Amino acid sequence: MYIGHLGLALAGKGLRHNAPIWLLVAATQGCDWVQAVACVAAPLGESAMWSHSLPAVAVLAVALGLAAYLVTGDARVAAMTGAVALSHVLADYVTGIKPTWPGGPTIGLDLYSLPLVDLILEMAVLILGWLVYRRSLPLESRSSRLAWALLIVLGATQIIGVLKEGLLPHTPKCM
Repeated sequence: MYIGHLGLALAGKGLRHNAPIWLLVAATQGCDWVQAVACVAAPLGESAMWSHSLPAVAVLAVALGLAAYLVTGDARVAAMTGAVALSHVLADYVTGIKPTWPGGPTIGLDLYSLPLVDLILEMAVLILGWLVYRRSLPLESRSSRLAWALLIVLGATQIIGVLKEGLLPHTPKCM
């Protein structure tokens, strides 16, 4: 899941209005950012998905939850940030195949191998997250061009990514 993760961050912002969106984006993308660095740093083909293991995600969730508390002083925002970080691996178990712990078994539905199904699911998560977020905006901003532009740009990004990779079954190489 790529853009779908941002849908989860938007939903978190919609549920906790005072949560900084940048922190929720970091929470939902943190595992992938760590993995991207590992993919670049490791010799080709040797990058393990340790960043997506349950222990690694739990550590990341606690660290980001603590960071959120330090930034906002709000325990509810900290809990939301930790929950959004944990949502990453749960969403990835639907779309990909990820490890349960370093060296442990991998699990997942591997919807990445069915790009059209993955696209539909990610768009649904994005739209639902955006609707929750939009509900948190002031009434006069809910139908603004900017609010709609956010949804359109994120959705178009996902669609372009899928079209670039092709609609035929495939599995991402490193992520």
